Amino acid sequence: MKFTKTFEMQKDKAERIPAFFATQGYKLEKSSPNSYRFKRGSGWAAPFTLDVRKCPTTVDVNLLETTEDKFQILVNYDVSGKGMQIFTAGDREKITAEMEGLEMFTKVR
Repeated sequence: MKFTKTFEMQKDKAERIPAFFATQGYKLEKSSPNSYRFKRGSGWAAPFTLDVRKCPTTVDVNLLETTEDKFQILVNYDVSGKGMQIFTAGDREKITAEMEGLEMFTKVR
């Protein structure tokens, strides 16, 4: 299951991105000045869990400079590993809520 979200944020809020993902249980896999990759979940647990947030998930975040003080943020989620199970509307809502949470977290003063 793949998701993409794009939004704009102030450059001085960019350091909040790793903090947000840490609160969601992700580990920072790699970073560069304009991108991050986070991972969460386990392939072993995926077939037995009812919570999509325990499935293997990779999130790539790219920061594109739009103006002198703003970035356009492109977030790509790749959730996998539920085996033969079908992702439900509830699963989609959990990931969508997480994506919206990132946008709100980076806009808080």
